[in-house]
Amino acid sequence: MNFFEWIRMGVRRAVLLGVADAVGDIGKPPESEDISRRLLELLRQPIPAESAGGSPQISYTPKRRRLGRSLNDIQGLAEETP
Repeated sequence: MNFFEWIRMGVRRAVLLGVADAVGDIGKPPESEDISRRLLELLRQPIPAESAGGSPQISYTPKRRRLGRSLNDIQGLAEETP
């Protein structure tokens, strides 16, 4: 299990436990089935893999931004000044 899967699993577990606590505190609608049992089943299910290769591949890489003048720019300015 890599770091991001560990975080994803922890967040999923925290959200489901929070919902279970809220259902326990607030109560459930009278016409609904046993929500606590369904939440427990969700906690026990493994997290489905997003792709067969494991981590998703990034298909778009943005162009690098220049953060200042290049050496050629500086040399060009030095040649232009008398």
